[in-house]
Amino acid sequence: MQTIGSLNNWQRRGLGILALGGGAVGFASSMSAVLQAQVPTTNTIFPFTLAVAFFLWGIWCGVQMLEGGRQALYRNALFWLAQVPLLQTSMFGYAVFCGAQLQVFAKLSPFQLGFFGSGFGAQFSLNLGQPGARFAIGVNLVALCISFWLMRKCESADRALSTAPAKPA
Repeated sequence: MQTIGSLNNWQRRGLGILALGGGAVGFASSMSAVLQAQVPTTNTIFPFTLAVAFFLWGIWCGVQMLEGGRQALYRNALFWLAQVPLLQTSMFGYAVFCGAQLQVFAKLSPFQLGFFGSGFGAQFSLNLGQPGARFAIGVNLVALCISFWLMRKCESADRALSTAPAKPA
Protein backbone atom coordinates (compact mmCIF):
# COMPACT_ATOMS: atom_id res chain seq x y z
CA MET A 1 0.00 0.00 0.00
CA GLN A 2 1.51 3.34 -1.09
CA THR A 3 1.48 6.09 1.50
CA ILE A 4 2.21 9.79 1.42
CA GLY A 5 3.41 10.77 4.86
CA SER A 6 1.07 8.62 6.87
CA LEU A 7 -1.92 8.75 4.47
CA ASN A 8 -3.00 5.42 3.11
CA ASN A 9 -4.44 4.95 -0.38
CA TRP A 10 -8.12 5.46 0.46
CA GLN A 11 -7.40 8.71 2.35
CA ARG A 12 -5.19 10.00 -0.45
CA ARG A 13 -7.75 9.08 -3.11
CA GLY A 14 -10.67 10.56 -1.17
CA LEU A 15 -8.93 13.91 -0.68
CA GLY A 16 -7.68 13.88 -4.26
CA ILE A 17 -11.17 13.27 -5.62
CA LEU A 18 -12.69 16.02 -3.43
CA ALA A 19 -10.15 18.61 -4.60
CA LEU A 20 -10.11 17.48 -8.23
CA GLY A 21 -13.89 17.10 -8.46
CA GLY A 22 -14.62 20.40 -6.72
CA GLY A 23 -12.12 22.21 -8.90
CA ALA A 24 -13.58 20.67 -12.06
CA VAL A 25 -17.14 21.62 -11.06
CA GLY A 26 -16.07 25.18 -10.25
CA PHE A 27 -14.07 25.56 -13.44
CA ALA A 28 -16.89 24.11 -15.56
CA SER A 29 -19.49 26.42 -14.00
CA SER A 30 -17.18 29.42 -14.55
CA MET A 31 -16.70 28.52 -18.20
CA SER A 32 -20.42 27.85 -18.56
CA ALA A 33 -21.14 31.42 -17.41
CA VAL A 34 -18.77 32.75 -20.08
CA LEU A 35 -20.32 30.59 -22.80
CA GLN A 36 -23.81 31.76 -21.82
CA ALA A 37 -22.74 35.35 -22.58
CA GLN A 38 -22.41 36.27 -18.91
CA VAL A 39 -19.05 37.71 -19.84
CA PRO A 40 -17.19 39.31 -16.95
CA THR A 41 -17.33 43.09 -16.93
CA THR A 42 -14.48 45.36 -15.90
CA ASN A 43 -15.90 45.26 -12.35
CA THR A 44 -15.99 41.46 -12.20
CA ILE A 45 -12.95 40.39 -14.23
CA PHE A 46 -10.60 40.36 -11.20
CA PRO A 47 -12.83 38.16 -8.99
CA PHE A 48 -13.64 35.97 -12.01
CA THR A 49 -9.93 35.46 -12.74
CA LEU A 50 -9.26 34.64 -9.08
CA ALA A 51 -12.12 32.12 -9.10
CA VAL A 52 -10.84 30.37 -12.22
CA ALA A 53 -7.30 30.32 -10.80
CA PHE A 54 -8.59 28.91 -7.50
CA PHE A 55 -10.52 26.13 -9.23
CA LEU A 56 -7.51 25.27 -11.41
CA TRP A 57 -5.41 25.16 -8.23
CA GLY A 58 -7.95 22.70 -6.81
CA ILE A 59 -7.65 20.48 -9.87
CA TRP A 60 -3.85 20.59 -9.63
CA CYS A 61 -3.86 19.80 -5.89
CA GLY A 62 -6.25 16.90 -6.47
CA VAL A 63 -4.04 15.45 -9.21
CA GLN A 64 -0.97 15.85 -6.99
CA MET A 65 -2.73 13.98 -4.18
CA LEU A 66 -3.89 11.19 -6.51
CA GLU A 67 -0.40 10.81 -7.98
CA GLY A 68 1.21 10.80 -4.55
CA GLY A 69 3.62 13.66 -5.18
CA ARG A 70 6.16 14.51 -2.47
CA GLN A 71 4.67 17.92 -1.72
CA ALA A 72 1.02 16.84 -2.05
CA LEU A 73 0.33 16.97 1.70
CA TYR A 74 1.66 20.50 2.11
CA ARG A 75 0.01 21.84 -1.06
CA ASN A 76 -3.35 20.31 -0.18
CA ALA A 77 -3.14 21.63 3.40
CA LEU A 78 -2.73 25.16 2.00
CA PHE A 79 -5.52 24.59 -0.52
CA TRP A 80 -7.98 23.51 2.21
CA LEU A 81 -6.79 26.26 4.58
CA ALA A 82 -7.76 28.88 1.97
CA GLN A 83 -11.34 27.56 2.22
CA VAL A 84 -11.70 27.94 6.00
CA PRO A 85 -12.77 31.60 6.47
CA LEU A 86 -16.15 33.12 5.73
CA LEU A 87 -16.27 36.90 6.03
CA GLN A 88 -18.84 39.50 5.01
CA THR A 89 -18.61 43.22 5.73
CA SER A 90 -19.74 46.32 3.87
CA MET A 91 -16.20 46.66 2.51
CA PHE A 92 -15.18 43.07 1.78
CA GLY A 93 -16.71 39.62 1.50
CA TYR A 94 -14.99 36.25 1.05
CA ALA A 95 -16.40 32.73 0.96
CA VAL A 96 -14.95 29.91 -1.08
CA PHE A 97 -15.24 26.15 -1.14
CA CYS A 98 -14.14 23.48 -3.52
CA GLY A 99 -15.18 19.90 -2.87
CA ALA A 100 -17.18 19.99 0.35
CA GLN A 101 -18.44 22.52 2.85
CA LEU A 102 -20.24 22.83 6.17
CA GLN A 103 -20.11 26.49 7.10
CA VAL A 104 -21.16 27.93 10.44
CA PHE A 105 -21.42 31.68 10.96
CA ALA A 106 -22.33 34.49 13.32
CA LYS A 107 -24.07 37.63 12.06
CA LEU A 108 -24.33 40.91 13.92
CA SER A 109 -27.20 43.43 13.86
CA PRO A 110 -29.34 41.50 14.54
CA PHE A 111 -27.27 38.78 16.16
CA GLN A 112 -27.77 35.37 14.55
CA LEU A 113 -25.92 32.05 14.63
CA GLY A 114 -26.45 29.37 12.04
CA PHE A 115 -25.34 27.27 9.13
CA PHE A 116 -24.51 29.03 5.88
CA GLY A 117 -24.57 25.93 3.77
CA SER A 118 -23.42 22.40 3.37
CA GLY A 119 -22.81 20.14 0.44
CA PHE A 120 -20.50 19.13 -2.35
CA GLY A 121 -19.50 21.24 -5.33
CA ALA A 122 -17.78 24.59 -5.64
CA GLN A 123 -18.36 28.25 -4.84
CA PHE A 124 -16.22 31.37 -5.08
CA SER A 125 -17.56 34.61 -3.65
CA LEU A 126 -15.46 37.75 -3.43
CA ASN A 127 -17.30 41.03 -2.85
CA LEU A 128 -15.79 44.47 -2.70
CA GLY A 129 -17.84 47.44 -1.50
CA GLN A 130 -21.24 46.03 -0.59
CA PRO A 131 -23.04 48.89 1.20
CA GLY A 132 -25.70 47.60 3.55
CA ALA A 133 -24.17 44.13 3.84
CA ARG A 134 -24.55 42.69 7.34
CA PHE A 135 -21.36 41.79 9.18
CA ALA A 136 -20.86 38.01 9.28
CA ILE A 137 -17.94 35.83 10.21
CA GLY A 138 -17.70 32.05 10.03
CA VAL A 139 -15.70 28.97 9.16
CA ASN A 140 -16.00 26.03 6.81
CA LEU A 141 -15.79 23.14 9.27
CA VAL A 142 -14.95 20.56 6.58
CA ALA A 143 -12.01 22.61 5.31
CA LEU A 144 -10.88 23.41 8.87
CA CYS A 145 -10.80 19.74 9.87
CA ILE A 146 -9.11 18.59 6.65
CA SER A 147 -6.46 21.34 6.74
CA PHE A 148 -5.57 20.69 10.41
CA TRP A 149 -5.49 16.94 9.76
CA LEU A 150 -3.20 17.41 6.75
CA MET A 151 -0.93 19.77 8.71
CA ARG A 152 -0.55 17.11 11.40
CA LYS A 153 0.28 14.57 8.69
CA CYS A 154 2.88 17.01 7.29
CA GLU A 155 4.45 17.35 10.73
CA SER A 156 4.61 13.60 11.25
CA ALA A 157 6.07 13.10 7.76
CA ASP A 158 8.72 15.77 8.46
CA ARG A 159 9.56 14.14 11.78
CA ALA A 160 9.88 10.75 10.10
CA LEU A 161 12.21 12.21 7.45
CA SER A 162 14.38 13.98 10.01
CA THR A 163 14.81 10.85 12.15
CA ALA A 164 15.37 8.46 9.23
CA PRO A 165 18.94 7.22 8.90
CA ALA A 166 20.89 8.68 6.01
CA LYS A 167 21.38 6.37 3.04
CA PRO A 168 24.99 5.69 2.07
CA ALA A 169 26.08 7.20 -1.23
